[in-house]
Amino acid sequence: MAAYAVLRVSSRLARTRARAVYDLEEAVEFVADRLPHALSAKLSYDDVKSLLLWRLEHLRLRGSATYGRADRIACEAESREQQVVTSDDESVDYVLARAAESGRDIDALDAVVVLDLEGEYLEAIGALGPPASESR
Repeated sequence: MAAYAVLRVSSRLARTRARAVYDLEEAVEFVADRLPHALSAKLSYDDVKSLLLWRLEHLRLRGSATYGRADRIACEAESREQQVVTSDDESVDYVLARAAESGRDIDALDAVVVLDLEGEYLEAIGALGPPASESR
């Protein structure tokens, strides 16, 4: 009986798509550990964390990310079936504006490198969907 239960659960898990969970602290560490030396000397962990938070804020405002169950339920209630597309350029512009508002010394190259490394983190945890087609 126990073997049957284990096989049944294993079979169901094999067919179930794994849920990617974005862990901010893990993302900050992932990105900070991979920064080029010149940037790691310039940007603190707090700077990296702020850039990642601003990117998440931008994605949430665009409808590309949620903060968890409450957002998912709200999206389902709206029955949003449209595809949401965001560009890296929009994200860079958004985080640079937020950096300027905060008075941080972060330039476009800093933001691009951090967001590219975040993309590597997202790929590593399986959180990226397929690229949008060029025709949209």
